[in-house]
Amino acid sequence: MPFALPPGRHRRRAILASLSLLWALSQGACQKYERRPLDLDGHRGDFLSRLTPPDGPAGDDTSSTGDFEVSDGLSLAEAEVVALVYNADLRVARLEAGVAKATAEETGRWDDPTIGVDVTRVLQGGPNPWKVLTNIGLTLPISGRLRIEQERAGLEHAAQVARVAEAEWRTRMSLRRAWAHWSSLHETAEADRGFIERLDRVLTAVDALERANEITRAEARLFRIERAQAAASLSATMAQRQQADLDVRHLMGVAPTAAVAMQPEWPTHVERDVPPQALAQTSPALLAARAEYEVAERSLELEIRKQYPDLFVAPGFGREDGDDQVLLNLLSPVPIVNANRRGIAEARANREAVRARAEGRLEDVISRLAAARVRADASAERRRLMETQVLPLVEAQLEDARRTAELGEVDVLVLLESLRRQADARRRAIEARLDETRALIDCLELTGPAAPTDSDRTPDTHARRNP
Repeated sequence: MPFALPPGRHRRRAILASLSLLWALSQGACQKYERRPLDLDGHRGDFLSRLTPPDGPAGDDTSSTGDFEVSDGLSLAEAEVVALVYNADLRVARLEAGVAKATAEETGRWDDPTIGVDVTRVLQGGPNPWKVLTNIGLTLPISGRLRIEQERAGLEHAAQVARVAEAEWRTRMSLRRAWAHWSSLHETAEADRGFIERLDRVLTAVDALERANEITRAEARLFRIERAQAAASLSATMAQRQQADLDVRHLMGVAPTAAVAMQPEWPTHVERDVPPQALAQTSPALLAARAEYEVAERSLELEIRKQYPDLFVAPGFGREDGDDQVLLNLLSPVPIVNANRRGIAEARANREAVRARAEGRLEDVISRLAAARVRADASAERRRLMETQVLPLVEAQLEDARRTAELGEVDVLVLLESLRRQADARRRAIEARLDETRALIDCLELTGPAAPTDSDRTPDTHARRNP
């Protein structure tokens, strides 16, 4: 259509009106900023109320929170679900994956068009002193760069999702270790209490023997010293158990003061004999490494594609000396000097670094897995010896000492040493079971989630269901 400006001030008003209209259209397409203050006070209240049953009228059942019955305590399986929801590090990792997703969804768009207006007035001109030129510029992505940018952004999101999966699996395994430690301290405390109860029963007889002058005061004092030391050991165990309880709550993302009980139990797990050539398909750490390498590959492809230029097209229309004009500007760089050499070199070097990092991670997984299996086998053998040989022997020794005491022939040192050996054997059996459990969890963390058809292996030698 012909383009002409009205004369005089009406011409200037028309130009200003056109520019105002273009500005309004551009502003209408822009997003608005909304401030969202950080509310730490509000989050503190949410944090402290997690897993707290809601208040209700008398007689109502308020012991459940979501799908969990808080009143009967959390099992390990329930605690893992809670950790996946509330663990602070996992929440941050998922939000960072959301950033990568947003990037993938918005990457690959064409550049915004440009609008140019050039208005000139010749001060000493003829009958047409005004010169007006307008153009609309578009960048045509003929290089194919946008498609590769979209693919790379999608791979970056996939890599971030793989990292989240690895973090979730690592958090679950960390929770199992912490739960096993806490449960072992619960059993140790029970063993210490049992030892103190046995000492108390023996002390009753020792006091009577001391009053009858059948044993010396020094011999009787040995039992009292042992009783005091056992009480101190129980106090230390209870303090360690309280700290372990806090560690478990921290991994779950639950407040230290939350009114929720936990059920002591040994974690169940599955050990899989995964060959080294299959680890890259099962290990969460290696799956994340593979995803990161795919991003590096596509980044190099993108940098190479960037050396091929896009085409900038700017068609326009204007009026000069009373004559209407049609304009067409074409602009494209010539890749003979820069050619994106720096970007290509950096992307190629980064790909090799990511490759070496993935290969190093594979070597680390293989080595750590072998070491964890050695620890698991050694701990299992140690636990077996404690349960099948040492404990029965010390129980028999203690029973013989009791029978001898009942016959009136009290060997104070033999009786005291038998009690000590029994308590020490039970502690060592618990420690061996904990070491075996930790080693098996290490194996499972390195190999990845176990298949339901795999055979189970647990420290107490009973078949367990795969979690």
